[in-house]
Amino acid sequence: MEYTKKQFTRGITLLAWSVIPLLDSGCTKTKDGPDGDGARTGYVTGIVKDGAGKPLEGTHIIIDHSIFFNANITTRTNGEGKYAIKVPTGSWYAFAKREVAYNGKTYSFYLHPDNPTGFGDEGAVRNFVWKLTGIMPEPLSGHYGGLVTIDNFPGIYIEATEIDFLLTPIGPLIDGSQGEAIHLKAEDAHTLRDIPIGRYRLTGTYGGKPATFRRWNSDDPFVADYELHFEPQIAAQCDNCAKLEYYWE
Repeated sequence: MEYTKKQFTRGITLLAWSVIPLLDSGCTKTKDGPDGDGARTGYVTGIVKDGAGKPLEGTHIIIDHSIFFNANITTRTNGEGKYAIKVPTGSWYAFAKREVAYNGKTYSFYLHPDNPTGFGDEGAVRNFVWKLTGIMPEPLSGHYGGLVTIDNFPGIYIEATEIDFLLTPIGPLIDGSQGEAIHLKAEDAHTLRDIPIGRYRLTGTYGGKPATFRRWNSDDPFVADYELHFEPQIAAQCDNCAKLEYYWE
């Protein structure tokens, strides 16, 4: 599975450890916080924005213990995209997740931290941005973009690494931005990785002739001009992905 994320969201069991309002001024601050809200001893603070710099209200913040199972603290960002959580003694990581409705389906994304390292009760600032592509930093794994797996129709044996794929956006991407045409090859012969989630017109050529596509393991007709949709999850296989098979003659 492309998105082999460790299970950071292991239950909201420590919510009672309390979410502290951002305007609380009883803690020592430094100059390193988001938009003037500095690091506070015993607190994690931060701000969450999209790729255009717009604050993201309602983003799920998860402060997860690095050792103990089922031990995390959660909150959501306010109208300015900010959050603050009091953390007890321990070893912690901060994560941000966002759910987005798009074309009738709901997708879930981890957001990109400005600092992925752990922290203790000394406090920390952890800001996040919603990235549509890129490699997730440890302790996450995988890519922020979507995954397309491709397979050959039985009996069709060509050099899949030499298929030229072209993905042309249909309408805005999931974050509302305008996408660009993407030229790709499946370097491992099986996957196209890290594609911004959106709707695309998919075409492909091999040996100067068009390849045709359909949903994997379906009875759909093969078409040379395929409308590609990502699924939020294909059970036990992948998240934010699509599975296709191709035909060529």
